[in-house]
Amino acid sequence: MKKKFTLKKAIYILLALIAVGALFSVISFLIRSNSEKNEEFLTRKPVVQNMEDKVMATGKINPREEIEIKPNMSGIIEKIYVKEGDKVSAGQLIATLRIVPQVSDVNAAMQQVSSGNIGVSNASTNLANQQQQFAMQQKLYQQGVISRQEYLTAQQNLYTAQQNLKNAKQQLLTAQKQLQIAKTGVTPELQSMATTQIRSKANGTVLEVPVKVGSQVIEANSFNAGTTICSIADLNSLIFEGEIDEAQAGKIKEGMDMNIIIGALQNKNFPGKVTMIAPKGKDENGTIKFPIEGDVFNPNNEYIRAGFSANGEIVLSTQKNALLLDESLVQYDKVKGQDKPFVEVKQPNGSFKKTYVKLGASDGINVQILSGIDKNAEVKVWNPSDKDKQELKDQKGK
Repeated sequence: MKKKFTLKKAIYILLALIAVGALFSVISFLIRSNSEKNEEFLTRKPVVQNMEDKVMATGKINPREEIEIKPNMSGIIEKIYVKEGDKVSAGQLIATLRIVPQVSDVNAAMQQVSSGNIGVSNASTNLANQQQQFAMQQKLYQQGVISRQEYLTAQQNLYTAQQNLKNAKQQLLTAQKQLQIAKTGVTPELQSMATTQIRSKANGTVLEVPVKVGSQVIEANSFNAGTTICSIADLNSLIFEGEIDEAQAGKIKEGMDMNIIIGALQNKNFPGKVTMIAPKGKDENGTIKFPIEGDVFNPNNEYIRAGFSANGEIVLSTQKNALLLDESLVQYDKVKGQDKPFVEVKQPNGSFKKTYVKLGASDGINVQILSGIDKNAEVKVWNPSDKDKQELKDQKGK
């Protein structure tokens, strides 16, 4: 009887231990569940502020007009009087050229001078003969020996000889000038027209001087663009040249206001206005881009360098006092084949409730909330970044 009681007691103790273990497991599960439910999440509240629907164009700042100074005569740069960044005025001396004569040109010019001297000598001799002939014919005419027609013929021959001498002297002078040009590049009376003295064509700032002293330059003509001595532009008249994506091209019209942001000037903003949208796009790595241009206004006359990279913001519309939320906080459900947006809103007991919202315009960072939540809603950050996690950790530490 004693043995039987002991075995029964052992069974009861074993069952009790099993019951205690099961109870402990249930309690642990509830504790873990409760802990998961009370897991802390970072939240964000919507903000009320103005929202702009805008298009961003990337590009750079260029002068409206850039003038390239070129010579109309080939030669070698003898001296340069300006450097990049200098301000110049129209007519200011930029550089001087030294003409290097070609032996063939000089030889040809010398032959023309020699021929001109011979021509003058022959014409002078012929004139002397005609003068003698005319004197004789005039005397005979006065005596009535020859007719008036013979006298007039002699007079005409004298006039022709005089004209021939005059033409021969002119040809000699031309040949002498050609020889001078072949040797020096210019004659004294043409000094102001020759580009042995390179002068600025307009007021502005020197952007580039691509040549050096001793560089050989080629004249600009119908068959050659010529060598650029320097380029000049008015930096007070600038334009923005950029590109926009084809999806945005249809939203923009000429005359729209722009906001030009120049990163090199600590992201300073300059007002602008759209002046051109290209009618034809360019294929860049499979994406169609449309060139765009706009005036850049510089009311404070700040120094803007040509070639600065810049962004052009074109504001399409503005929403006043819009309720905005970080777009990354919005999640989506599939409802009847369509994505339905929702957010998780924190409740008084610390839990989060799924709340469907109606969205409006977006600027790529914030999205407008049309309905579903108000400005006091605490929206769960469901996909926290490393920065968000650190912020939550700092909050717990306080």
